[in-house]
Order: sequence, then structure tokens, then C-alpha cells
Amino acid sequence: MRVTQLAVAVGCLALAGTALVGCGSSQAPASPGATGKASSGLDQQEALDAGPVGKNLPSTPTLDRIRKRGALVYAGSRDGLGFSQLNPTTGKISGFDAGMAQLLAKYLLGKPTVKLGVGNNETREALLNNHSVDVAIETYTITPERIGIVNFAGPYYMAAGGIAVKKSDNSIKSAADLAGKKVATESGTAEQALLAAQPKAKPVLFDTVPECVTALAQGRVQAVALNNASLTGNAVKQSAVKMLDATFGSNPFGIGIAKNDPAFKAVVNQFLKTIEADGTWKKLYDETVGKLNGKTAPTPPAIGSIPSM
Repeated sequence: MRVTQLAVAVGCLALAGTALVGCGSSQAPASPGATGKASSGLDQQEALDAGPVGKNLPSTPTLDRIRKRGALVYAGSRDGLGFSQLNPTTGKISGFDAGMAQLLAKYLLGKPTVKLGVGNNETREALLNNHSVDVAIETYTITPERIGIVNFAGPYYMAAGGIAVKKSDNSIKSAADLAGKKVATESGTAEQALLAAQPKAKPVLFDTVPECVTALAQGRVQAVALNNASLTGNAVKQSAVKMLDATFGSNPFGIGIAKNDPAFKAVVNQFLKTIEADGTWKKLYDETVGKLNGKTAPTPPAIGSIPSM
């Protein structure tokens, strides 16, 4: 059963121009510019050290706000192992998306100073367009529906639909085998992708990836279907769960930007092109996602390859 956190969302929306730290969680906030190791043992510090600083950047409404504040405020996650996970002991956050936010801050400000805001399927677009956050970097899939509401820079990462099952289950080998099965997923694009791949699946909706994986481990569902970027890190933490090699569909991740500042989108796209060309993107991947899946960095997607106007 999905628990709607309406009161939290309203509270987050009311905090325009703030870091939004603490919305949706009672854990300690991440400190600005935090780059230390989280409980996953991941550390993007070498990539941050190598990250470029932008030169002769234009004035845009979003960039002007960031410079005046002295920090990039971004909608992100606290529980995405490999992408954005908070260490509640140190208050520091690590992962590929967290590193992307810090690298972007360094490119814009000369230092990787960020403030973490918590976005979700219900609030990200509103938080961007009322300028409560500057960007959304949270395994944020570019979709036609979202393009009508916000702008996207990127894509900066190409994921696909992934499936996790219990280690003892050999009956499910691909999305085709999910027909009639209870499948944990999240509302929005994840649920849509699941039903596009297997219309006869029975989605069971949860708010977070860890809740989906826990439901599988406890036997409340027979599988989990989410983008493999979000799912892999959480699946490795459950000894009773395994990821399937089979994937379905595609999930191009973009950096969400307010609709009314296209000039800032151009700045962020140039940032992405720069870190892909100079090797910083690969270094960040190797320090985060690569440590979890043991794979070498893929070729990053071409910026602008997914229409996002």
C-alpha cells in the first residue's frame, strides 16, 4: 500500500529558496559541499577535484540566484545507494547523482557547495517551477509528459528497466514472466514502464526503492521492477534478493530545470559536454556506480539525443 506524504510535500513547497533539508526525513542534513564517504563506502572526491570550473558564463535568472546564495540547491535522494545516499552519522552524501550536483555547483561557483532538497514524483516539477530548488538530479527520467512541465539538460545517464526477484526464484527470467505477478514499483514512470513491458503485471506501489526491495525480501511481492540504476544498489544490500540480467525499455536521466529559464539549460548542457569530454564523467562513475556493479563506465549518452524542449 502506498503512503502519500501530502503534508510533507506541502511543507517542502512552502520553503521556497531554502535548502529544503529534512523534508521527508528526520535524518541529519547533508552539509554544503559535503563529499565524504557514506555508509556505502563510495567517495566521489577524486572526480570533484578534477571537475572543471565554467568560464565566462552568461547571466540567467537561475544562475544569478545560485551565485547570490553561494550554493546550488537541488532536489535529490537520501536512499539511492550508488547514486545519492545520505550517511546519517556524518551527514554527508555520496553517489553518482550527488557527485553530479557537486560537480555542477563547482562549474557554476568555483566550489562544490550544494544544499540537498528531497524531491519525489509529486513535488519535483513544482519545486523547480516555483524556484524552491535550482535543479533536480535524482535518477530523473526524461519523459514527454515531464517535458511539458519542466526543461531537461542531458541526458547524462542511460538506464533501463530492471527486475529483482528472490534468489530462490528461478521462474522469472524477464519482463514476460511478470504476467499475473505482484510487482513492487513506484508510481509514475516506473509503473508506466512496467505495464508497457508487461500489461498483465499487478503493480504494488511504494514510495521508495528500499520499501520495494524490502517487500520482495519479505515475500509480499514476487518481483520488483524499477530503473536498474536505482534498483541495483538497493538489491545488493538484501542477501535474499538477486538482480536479473534482463532489462526492458530505456530510462534517459536528465537534470530537471525550471521551464522559464532556457538559457540556464544551455549552461548545464555545456557543463555536461565538458565533463564527458575531459573524463570527469567516467571518473565519477568509476568512484560510485562502478564500485557497486564492478563494471567499467559505459559511453555516456550524447547530450541532446533525447528531445527535451
